[in-house]
Amino acid sequence: MRLLIVDDGHYVVEYMKHLLDWNTFGINQIETMTNSIEARDMLTQNHIDILITDIRMPEVSGIDLLQHIHQHNLSTKVIILSGYSEFEYAQQGIRLGALDYLLKPVDKDDVEKAMSKAINNITKTRPAQSVAWENFNGLGYLLSLLGHNETLRKQYDAYTEFLGRRRMCCFKLEGFTQEHEDVIKHAVGDKLDRLVWNAGTRLFAFIPEEAAGELTIKLEQSVVSPPFLLADRNVTRQMFYRFFHNEEVCPEDFIGIFNHSPSCGDWESAGNIIKKYDQIRLQKQKVIFLLETILYVYLSDKDRDLSETVEWIFNQLRYPDELSSTLMDRVSRIRNNKQMSIQTIVDKVQTYIEDHLSHGLSLDELGKVAHLHPVYFSKLFKQETGENVSNYISRKRLEKASQLLQDSELRVADIAQMVGYRKNQYFIQLFKVEYGVTPYQYRRNMIHQ
Repeated sequence: MRLLIVDDGHYVVEYMKHLLDWNTFGINQIETMTNSIEARDMLTQNHIDILITDIRMPEVSGIDLLQHIHQHNLSTKVIILSGYSEFEYAQQGIRLGALDYLLKPVDKDDVEKAMSKAINNITKTRPAQSVAWENFNGLGYLLSLLGHNETLRKQYDAYTEFLGRRRMCCFKLEGFTQEHEDVIKHAVGDKLDRLVWNAGTRLFAFIPEEAAGELTIKLEQSVVSPPFLLADRNVTRQMFYRFFHNEEVCPEDFIGIFNHSPSCGDWESAGNIIKKYDQIRLQKQKVIFLLETILYVYLSDKDRDLSETVEWIFNQLRYPDELSSTLMDRVSRIRNNKQMSIQTIVDKVQTYIEDHLSHGLSLDELGKVAHLHPVYFSKLFKQETGENVSNYISRKRLEKASQLLQDSELRVADIAQMVGYRKNQYFIQLFKVEYGVTPYQYRRNMIHQ
Protein backbone atom coordinates (compact mmCIF):
# COMPACT_ATOMS: atom_id res chain seq x y z
CA MET A 1 0.00 0.00 0.00
CA ARG A 2 1.01 3.59 -0.56
CA LEU A 3 1.14 6.32 2.10
CA LEU A 4 1.37 10.09 1.50
CA ILE A 5 2.45 12.42 4.34
CA VAL A 6 1.83 16.15 3.81
CA ASP A 7 2.86 19.02 6.11
CA ASP A 8 4.39 22.41 5.34
CA GLY A 9 6.92 21.80 8.14
CA HIS A 10 9.87 19.75 6.88
CA TYR A 11 10.75 18.44 10.33
CA VAL A 12 7.18 17.21 10.89
CA VAL A 13 7.28 15.26 7.63
CA GLU A 14 10.65 13.72 8.52
CA TYR A 15 9.48 12.93 12.04
CA MET A 16 6.36 11.17 10.76
CA LYS A 17 8.30 9.28 8.09
CA HIS A 18 10.62 7.71 10.67
CA LEU A 19 8.14 7.39 13.54
CA LEU A 20 6.91 3.85 12.78
CA ASP A 21 7.97 0.73 10.96
CA TRP A 22 5.40 1.31 8.23
CA ASN A 23 6.02 -2.14 6.74
CA THR A 24 4.15 -3.67 9.66
CA PHE A 25 1.02 -1.93 8.33
CA GLY A 26 1.56 -3.21 4.80
CA ILE A 27 2.92 0.16 3.63
CA ASN A 28 5.60 -0.52 1.03
CA GLN A 29 5.82 2.98 -0.44
CA ILE A 30 5.96 6.30 1.44
CA GLU A 31 5.69 9.70 -0.26
CA THR A 32 6.36 12.92 1.68
CA MET A 33 5.54 16.46 0.59
CA THR A 34 5.75 19.95 2.06
CA ASN A 35 3.96 21.50 -0.93
CA SER A 36 0.22 20.86 -0.63
CA ILE A 37 -0.49 21.91 -4.24
CA GLU A 38 1.81 19.16 -5.49
CA ALA A 39 0.19 16.79 -3.00
CA ARG A 40 -3.23 17.52 -4.48
CA ASP A 41 -1.88 16.71 -7.94
CA MET A 42 -0.35 13.48 -6.69
CA LEU A 43 -3.68 12.37 -5.22
CA THR A 44 -5.27 12.79 -8.64
CA GLN A 45 -2.51 11.20 -10.70
CA ASN A 46 -1.48 8.33 -8.40
CA HIS A 47 -3.30 5.82 -6.26
CA ILE A 48 -2.73 6.76 -2.61
CA ASP A 49 -4.20 4.38 -0.02
CA ILE A 50 -3.69 6.56 3.07
CA LEU A 51 -3.08 10.31 3.43
CA ILE A 52 -1.74 11.86 6.64
CA THR A 53 -2.03 15.63 6.30
CA ASP A 54 -1.72 18.80 8.35
CA ILE A 55 -5.06 20.58 8.48
CA ARG A 56 -3.68 24.13 8.13
CA MET A 57 -1.29 24.83 5.27
CA PRO A 58 -0.83 27.82 2.96
CA GLU A 59 -2.61 27.78 -0.43
CA VAL A 60 -4.12 24.28 -0.15
CA SER A 61 -5.19 23.14 3.33
CA GLY A 62 -5.92 19.67 4.64
CA ILE A 63 -9.63 20.50 4.33
CA ASP A 64 -9.06 21.35 0.65
CA LEU A 65 -7.35 17.97 0.12
CA LEU A 66 -10.30 16.20 1.77
CA GLN A 67 -12.74 18.04 -0.49
CA HIS A 68 -10.58 17.14 -3.50
CA ILE A 69 -10.70 13.45 -2.54
CA HIS A 70 -14.47 13.64 -2.11
CA GLN A 71 -15.06 15.50 -5.39
CA HIS A 72 -12.93 13.05 -7.40
CA ASN A 73 -14.45 10.00 -5.67
CA LEU A 74 -11.02 8.76 -4.55
CA SER A 75 -10.74 5.81 -2.13
CA THR A 76 -7.91 7.42 -0.13
CA LYS A 77 -8.34 7.18 3.66
CA VAL A 78 -7.38 10.38 5.49
CA ILE A 79 -5.85 11.06 8.90
CA ILE A 80 -5.51 14.75 9.76
CA LEU A 81 -3.01 16.50 12.05
CA SER A 82 -4.17 19.54 13.99
CA GLY A 83 -3.23 21.83 16.86
CA TYR A 84 -5.31 22.43 19.97
CA SER A 85 -6.57 25.71 18.54
CA GLU A 86 -7.82 24.05 15.35
CA PHE A 87 -10.54 21.82 16.84
CA GLU A 88 -13.30 23.29 14.66
CA TYR A 89 -11.23 22.55 11.56
CA ALA A 90 -10.70 19.00 12.79
CA GLN A 91 -14.46 18.56 13.25
CA GLN A 92 -14.99 19.83 9.72
CA GLY A 93 -12.43 17.30 8.52
CA ILE A 94 -14.29 14.45 10.22
CA ARG A 95 -17.54 15.61 8.60
CA LEU A 96 -15.80 15.51 5.22
CA GLY A 97 -14.79 11.90 5.75
CA ALA A 98 -11.47 11.92 7.61
CA LEU A 99 -11.11 8.70 9.60
CA ASP A 100 -9.27 10.27 12.51
CA TYR A 101 -7.45 13.37 13.69
CA LEU A 102 -4.29 13.58 15.77
CA LEU A 103 -3.26 16.49 17.97
CA LYS A 104 0.24 17.86 17.54
CA PRO A 105 2.75 16.93 18.77
CA VAL A 106 1.67 13.48 17.63
CA ASP A 107 2.26 10.47 19.84
CA LYS A 108 3.54 7.18 18.38
CA ASP A 109 0.77 5.12 20.01
CA ASP A 110 -1.90 7.46 18.62
CA VAL A 111 -0.47 7.16 15.10
CA GLU A 112 -0.44 3.36 15.40
CA LYS A 113 -4.09 3.35 16.49
CA ALA A 114 -5.09 5.69 13.66
CA MET A 115 -3.20 3.56 11.11
CA SER A 116 -4.83 0.38 12.42
CA LYS A 117 -8.21 2.08 12.05
CA ALA A 118 -7.36 3.09 8.46
CA ILE A 119 -6.09 -0.38 7.55
CA ASN A 120 -9.18 -1.97 9.08
CA ASN A 121 -11.41 0.40 7.11
CA ILE A 122 -9.57 -0.42 3.88
CA THR A 123 -9.87 -4.18 4.41
CA LYS A 124 -13.59 -3.88 5.16
CA THR A 125 -14.36 -1.81 2.07
CA ARG A 126 -12.03 -3.68 -0.29
CA PRO A 127 -13.44 -6.90 -1.79
CA ALA A 128 -11.53 -10.10 -1.03
CA GLN A 129 -10.48 -10.64 -4.64
CA SER A 130 -8.63 -7.31 -4.62
CA VAL A 131 -6.31 -8.40 -1.78
CA ALA A 132 -2.80 -7.29 -2.69
CA TRP A 133 -1.07 -10.67 -2.79
CA GLU A 134 2.17 -9.08 -3.92
CA ASN A 135 2.45 -7.69 -0.35
CA PHE A 136 1.62 -11.00 1.34
CA ASN A 137 4.36 -12.21 3.68
CA GLY A 138 3.66 -15.76 4.82
CA LEU A 139 5.82 -15.57 7.94
CA GLY A 140 4.27 -12.29 9.05
CA TYR A 141 0.82 -13.81 8.48
CA LEU A 142 1.71 -16.86 10.59
CA LEU A 143 2.89 -14.61 13.44
CA SER A 144 -0.28 -12.53 13.16
CA LEU A 145 -2.30 -15.71 13.78
CA LEU A 146 -0.16 -17.05 16.62
CA GLY A 147 0.91 -13.88 18.43
CA HIS A 148 -0.73 -11.14 20.43
CA ASN A 149 -0.08 -8.02 18.37
CA GLU A 150 -3.22 -6.16 17.36
CA THR A 151 -1.49 -4.01 14.75
CA LEU A 152 -0.01 -7.02 12.95
CA ARG A 153 -3.30 -8.89 13.15
CA LYS A 154 -5.21 -6.04 11.54
CA GLN A 155 -2.57 -5.75 8.83
CA TYR A 156 -3.39 -9.29 7.75
CA ASP A 157 -7.15 -9.20 8.37
CA ALA A 158 -7.89 -8.99 4.65
CA TYR A 159 -5.91 -12.17 4.01
CA THR A 160 -7.63 -13.97 6.88
CA GLU A 161 -11.00 -13.01 5.40
CA PHE A 162 -9.90 -14.70 2.17
CA LEU A 163 -7.95 -17.66 3.60
CA GLY A 164 -10.12 -18.15 6.68
CA ARG A 165 -12.93 -19.68 4.62
CA ARG A 166 -10.64 -22.50 3.43
CA ARG A 167 -10.00 -25.64 5.46
CA MET A 168 -6.26 -25.90 6.02
CA CYS A 169 -3.90 -28.54 7.41
CA CYS A 170 -0.52 -28.35 9.11
CA PHE A 171 2.12 -30.21 7.13
CA LYS A 172 5.69 -31.37 7.84
CA LEU A 173 8.26 -33.44 6.03
CA GLU A 174 11.59 -34.76 7.32
CA GLY A 175 14.65 -34.96 5.07
CA PHE A 176 13.17 -33.00 2.17
CA THR A 177 14.84 -32.18 -1.14
CA GLN A 178 14.37 -29.21 -3.47
CA GLU A 179 12.23 -31.47 -5.65
CA HIS A 180 9.95 -32.18 -2.67
CA GLU A 181 9.60 -28.46 -1.99
CA ASP A 182 8.74 -27.80 -5.65
CA VAL A 183 6.05 -30.51 -5.55
CA ILE A 184 4.45 -28.96 -2.46
CA LYS A 185 4.50 -25.41 -3.81
CA HIS A 186 3.00 -26.56 -7.10
CA ALA A 187 0.22 -28.39 -5.26
CA VAL A 188 -0.79 -25.42 -3.08
CA GLY A 189 -0.56 -22.75 -5.82
CA ASP A 190 1.21 -19.43 -6.29
CA LYS A 191 -0.37 -17.65 -3.29
CA LEU A 192 -0.27 -20.35 -0.63
CA ASP A 193 3.29 -21.28 -1.55
CA ARG A 194 4.27 -18.46 0.82
CA LEU A 195 3.00 -20.62 3.68
CA VAL A 196 5.75 -23.16 2.97
CA TRP A 197 8.97 -22.90 5.02
CA ASN A 198 12.10 -24.96 5.48
CA ALA A 199 14.41 -25.12 8.48
CA GLY A 200 17.41 -27.43 8.54
CA THR A 201 16.37 -30.78 7.07
CA ARG A 202 12.67 -30.28 7.78
CA LEU A 203 9.94 -28.65 5.73
CA PHE A 204 6.81 -27.08 7.26
CA ALA A 205 3.65 -25.67 5.70
CA PHE A 206 0.01 -24.77 6.01
CA ILE A 207 -1.70 -26.45 3.04
CA PRO A 208 -5.33 -26.50 1.81
CA GLU A 209 -7.28 -29.65 2.68
CA GLU A 210 -7.79 -30.50 -0.98
CA ALA A 211 -4.03 -30.71 -1.54
CA ALA A 212 -3.35 -32.86 1.54
CA GLY A 213 -4.42 -36.19 0.03
CA GLU A 214 -2.32 -35.73 -3.11
CA LEU A 215 0.78 -34.73 -1.14
CA THR A 216 0.64 -37.59 1.37
CA ILE A 217 0.54 -40.02 -1.56
CA LYS A 218 3.41 -38.37 -3.45
CA LEU A 219 5.49 -37.75 -0.31
CA GLU A 220 5.15 -40.85 1.84
CA GLN A 221 7.24 -39.45 4.72
CA SER A 222 5.00 -36.41 5.12
CA VAL A 223 2.66 -35.90 8.08
CA VAL A 224 -0.58 -33.92 7.89
CA SER A 225 -2.88 -32.64 10.64
CA PRO A 226 -6.69 -32.76 10.66
CA PRO A 227 -8.21 -29.80 8.77
CA PHE A 228 -9.18 -26.55 10.53
CA LEU A 229 -10.15 -22.97 9.69
CA LEU A 230 -7.54 -20.21 9.96
CA ALA A 231 -10.37 -17.80 10.80
CA ASP A 232 -10.59 -19.50 14.22
CA ARG A 233 -7.41 -18.22 15.88
CA ASN A 234 -7.77 -20.37 19.01
CA VAL A 235 -8.05 -23.57 16.98
CA THR A 236 -5.17 -22.45 14.72
CA ARG A 237 -2.95 -21.86 17.75
CA GLN A 238 -3.92 -25.16 19.36
CA MET A 239 -3.21 -27.06 16.14
CA PHE A 240 0.13 -25.30 15.60
CA TYR A 241 1.46 -26.12 19.07
CA ARG A 242 0.08 -29.67 19.06
CA PHE A 243 1.29 -30.58 15.58
CA PHE A 244 4.69 -28.87 15.46
CA HIS A 245 5.70 -28.90 19.16
CA ASN A 246 3.65 -31.67 20.85
CA GLU A 247 2.19 -29.16 23.29
CA GLU A 248 -1.49 -29.26 24.26
CA VAL A 249 -2.54 -25.66 24.80
CA CYS A 250 -5.87 -24.05 25.61
CA PRO A 251 -7.15 -20.44 25.41
CA GLU A 252 -6.47 -19.94 29.15
CA ASP A 253 -2.75 -20.53 28.53
CA PHE A 254 -2.66 -17.58 26.15
CA ILE A 255 -4.55 -15.29 28.50
CA GLY A 256 -2.07 -16.05 31.27
CA ILE A 257 0.97 -15.58 29.05
CA PHE A 258 -0.27 -12.38 27.43
CA ASN A 259 -0.65 -11.02 30.98
CA HIS A 260 2.95 -12.14 31.64
CA SER A 261 4.20 -10.55 28.42
CA PRO A 262 6.24 -7.37 28.86
CA SER A 263 4.58 -4.02 28.24
CA CYS A 264 5.76 -1.93 25.28
CA GLY A 265 8.53 -0.29 27.31
CA ASP A 266 9.63 -3.55 28.94
CA TRP A 267 10.31 -5.17 25.57
CA GLU A 268 13.26 -2.77 25.28
CA SER A 269 15.13 -4.59 28.05
CA ALA A 270 16.34 -8.19 27.85
CA GLY A 271 16.55 -8.16 31.65
CA ASN A 272 12.83 -7.48 31.97
CA ILE A 273 12.04 -10.32 29.58
CA ILE A 274 14.25 -12.76 31.50
CA LYS A 275 12.43 -11.87 34.74
CA LYS A 276 9.08 -12.53 33.09
CA TYR A 277 10.32 -15.79 31.55
CA ASP A 278 11.71 -17.03 34.88
CA GLN A 279 8.27 -16.62 36.46
CA ILE A 280 6.79 -19.20 34.07
CA ARG A 281 6.81 -22.84 35.17
CA LEU A 282 4.91 -24.82 32.51
CA GLN A 283 6.84 -25.82 29.37
CA LYS A 284 3.92 -25.02 27.05
CA GLN A 285 3.60 -21.52 28.50
CA LYS A 286 7.33 -20.94 28.09
CA VAL A 287 6.95 -21.85 24.42
CA ILE A 288 4.04 -19.42 23.99
CA PHE A 289 5.99 -16.65 25.77
CA LEU A 290 9.05 -17.17 23.57
CA LEU A 291 6.92 -17.00 20.45
CA GLU A 292 5.80 -13.56 21.66
CA THR A 293 9.47 -12.64 22.01
CA ILE A 294 10.13 -13.89 18.47
CA LEU A 295 7.25 -11.68 17.31
CA TYR A 296 8.85 -8.67 19.02
CA VAL A 297 12.20 -9.37 17.32
CA TYR A 298 10.44 -9.84 13.96
CA LEU A 299 8.76 -6.44 14.25
CA SER A 300 11.75 -4.59 15.74
CA ASP A 301 14.84 -5.91 13.96
CA LYS A 302 15.09 -4.34 10.49
CA ASP A 303 18.09 -6.58 9.69
CA ARG A 304 16.31 -9.77 10.70
CA ASP A 305 17.15 -13.01 8.92
CA LEU A 306 13.81 -14.61 8.01
CA SER A 307 15.35 -18.07 7.70
CA GLU A 308 16.61 -17.69 11.27
CA THR A 309 13.11 -16.71 12.41
CA VAL A 310 11.70 -19.83 10.74
CA GLU A 311 14.36 -21.93 12.51
CA TRP A 312 13.33 -20.43 15.86
CA ILE A 313 9.60 -21.00 15.29
CA PHE A 314 9.65 -24.56 13.99
CA ASN A 315 12.81 -26.14 15.42
CA GLN A 316 14.25 -24.27 18.39
CA LEU A 317 10.94 -23.59 20.17
CA ARG A 318 11.07 -27.26 21.16
CA TYR A 319 13.99 -26.33 23.46
CA PRO A 320 12.73 -23.15 25.15
CA ASP A 321 15.50 -22.68 27.73
CA GLU A 322 18.18 -22.80 25.02
CA LEU A 323 16.21 -20.52 22.70
CA SER A 324 15.56 -18.01 25.48
CA SER A 325 19.29 -17.27 25.72
CA THR A 326 19.51 -16.66 21.95
CA LEU A 327 16.48 -14.36 21.99
CA MET A 328 17.71 -12.35 24.97
CA ASP A 329 20.97 -11.68 23.11
CA ARG A 330 18.98 -10.50 20.10
CA VAL A 331 16.75 -8.23 22.18
CA SER A 332 19.87 -6.70 23.76
CA ARG A 333 21.34 -6.09 20.30
CA ILE A 334 18.13 -4.39 19.12
CA ARG A 335 18.19 -2.20 22.22
CA ASN A 336 21.86 -1.30 21.70
CA ASN A 337 21.31 -0.46 18.02
CA LYS A 338 18.39 1.75 18.95
CA GLN A 339 20.47 3.46 21.63
CA MET A 340 23.31 4.01 19.14
CA SER A 341 20.88 5.65 16.72
CA ILE A 342 19.50 7.93 19.44
CA GLN A 343 23.01 8.73 20.68
CA THR A 344 24.06 9.71 17.14
CA ILE A 345 21.18 12.21 16.95
CA VAL A 346 21.95 13.64 20.40
CA ASP A 347 25.68 13.92 19.60
CA LYS A 348 24.87 15.76 16.38
CA VAL A 349 22.68 18.31 18.16
CA GLN A 350 25.14 18.77 21.02
CA THR A 351 27.89 19.57 18.50
CA TYR A 352 25.55 22.01 16.74
CA ILE A 353 24.76 23.74 20.05
CA GLU A 354 28.43 24.14 20.96
CA ASP A 355 29.19 25.55 17.50
CA HIS A 356 26.27 28.03 17.59
CA LEU A 357 26.16 29.34 21.15
CA SER A 358 25.64 32.89 19.89
CA HIS A 359 22.37 31.83 18.18
CA GLY A 360 18.95 31.84 19.78
CA LEU A 361 18.98 27.99 19.72
CA SER A 362 15.22 27.53 19.90
CA LEU A 363 13.69 24.06 20.21
CA ASP A 364 12.31 24.44 16.67
CA GLU A 365 15.83 25.11 15.35
CA LEU A 366 17.25 22.07 17.14
CA GLY A 367 14.33 19.91 15.99
CA LYS A 368 15.23 20.76 12.40
CA VAL A 369 18.85 19.76 13.04
CA ALA A 370 17.67 16.40 14.45
CA HIS A 371 14.93 16.01 11.76
CA LEU A 372 12.49 15.35 14.59
CA HIS A 373 9.46 17.11 16.01
CA PRO A 374 10.78 19.63 18.59
CA VAL A 375 8.72 18.21 21.47
CA TYR A 376 9.69 14.64 20.63
CA PHE A 377 13.35 15.65 20.34
CA SER A 378 13.19 17.39 23.73
CA LYS A 379 11.87 14.20 25.37
CA LEU A 380 14.50 12.11 23.59
CA PHE A 381 17.32 14.44 24.71
CA LYS A 382 16.20 14.33 28.36
CA GLN A 383 15.81 10.56 28.21
CA GLU A 384 19.30 10.08 26.76
CA THR A 385 21.28 12.69 28.75
CA GLY A 386 19.24 13.14 31.93
CA GLU A 387 19.32 16.91 31.31
CA ASN A 388 16.82 19.31 29.77
CA VAL A 389 17.86 20.89 26.46
CA SER A 390 17.57 24.38 27.95
CA ASN A 391 19.77 23.44 30.93
CA TYR A 392 22.36 21.93 28.60
CA ILE A 393 22.46 25.09 26.45
CA SER A 394 22.76 27.34 29.51
CA ARG A 395 25.55 25.21 30.97
CA LYS A 396 27.52 25.21 27.71
CA ARG A 397 27.09 28.98 27.32
CA LEU A 398 28.42 29.65 30.81
CA GLU A 399 31.31 27.21 30.34
CA LYS A 400 32.26 29.01 27.13
CA ALA A 401 31.95 32.38 28.88
CA SER A 402 34.23 31.26 31.73
CA GLN A 403 36.79 30.09 29.18
CA LEU A 404 36.69 33.44 27.35
CA LEU A 405 37.05 35.32 30.64
CA GLN A 406 40.22 33.37 31.33
CA ASP A 407 41.75 33.32 27.85
CA SER A 408 40.82 36.73 26.40
CA GLU A 409 40.63 40.40 27.28
CA LEU A 410 37.17 40.82 25.73
CA ARG A 411 34.69 42.97 27.60
CA VAL A 412 32.11 41.11 29.68
CA ALA A 413 29.31 42.61 27.57
CA ASP A 414 30.95 41.28 24.38
CA ILE A 415 31.40 37.83 25.89
CA ALA A 416 27.72 37.81 26.88
CA GLN A 417 26.79 38.51 23.24
CA MET A 418 29.17 35.83 21.95
CA VAL A 419 27.56 33.10 24.06
CA GLY A 420 23.99 34.09 23.20
CA TYR A 421 22.92 36.51 25.95
CA ARG A 422 21.55 39.78 24.62
CA LYS A 423 21.06 41.35 28.07
CA ASN A 424 24.30 41.82 29.98
CA GLN A 425 22.67 41.97 33.41
CA TYR A 426 20.83 38.69 32.84
CA PHE A 427 24.14 37.06 31.84
CA ILE A 428 25.86 38.38 34.99
CA GLN A 429 23.01 37.08 37.14
CA LEU A 430 23.16 33.57 35.63
CA PHE A 431 26.95 33.48 35.82
CA LYS A 432 26.91 34.34 39.53
CA VAL A 433 24.35 31.60 40.24
CA GLU A 434 26.57 29.05 38.46
CA TYR A 435 30.02 30.13 39.71
CA GLY A 436 29.24 32.02 42.92
CA VAL A 437 30.90 35.24 41.71
CA THR A 438 30.28 37.85 39.00
CA PRO A 439 32.15 37.56 35.67
CA TYR A 440 34.38 40.48 36.75
CA GLN A 441 35.31 38.80 40.03
CA TYR A 442 35.83 35.49 38.23
CA ARG A 443 38.33 37.10 35.83
CA ARG A 444 40.20 38.80 38.68
CA ASN A 445 40.39 35.52 40.60
CA MET A 446 41.78 33.73 37.55
CA ILE A 447 44.41 36.45 37.04
CA HIS A 448 45.56 36.22 40.68
CA GLN A 449 45.84 32.46 40.41
